[in-house]
Amino acid sequence: MKPVPAAASGTPEPVRESPVLQEWLIDLPPTGSAGGLARIHTRTCLTVLGWDGSIGAATEITDRLVRNALVHGCPRTGQVMDIRLRLALTEGRQLLIEVSDSNPAFPDFGEAVRGRKGRGLWEVHRLGGSISWFLPHHANGKTVRALLGPAPCSGSSD
Repeated sequence: MKPVPAAASGTPEPVRESPVLQEWLIDLPPTGSAGGLARIHTRTCLTVLGWDGSIGAATEITDRLVRNALVHGCPRTGQVMDIRLRLALTEGRQLLIEVSDSNPAFPDFGEAVRGRKGRGLWEVHRLGGSISWFLPHHANGKTVRALLGPAPCSGSSD
């Protein structure tokens, strides 16, 4: 198992934007259908883009982040929850998967990534996502980000 990155702390990461070539945003309903919609959206976008990373892993990571937002993203009972998915492809062909929700708190982030508080973020990490979170300057709540690299080049000896 890979070591957990230093970003797995309880404090939000500063936002470090890489130059983005293309991005897609979708607002998801705060219902059980959000995960399925996110999976469809992710597969479609990455297929159209021709992203050379693992579309299966990216889709699973998206689903886990959306499910976490559904379970943990509402700060108070009865409050309306917003879930937004952002998929962005950087100049370096890295994929940013960001899921934003209405709750600015993430008290056990490091423990969650290590698998000591649920398995969702641990699975994201296991699938190759470099995980961080931050408080967006343009909205309330928080954003959880998974960064995935492109598929490694396979050298051939022809």
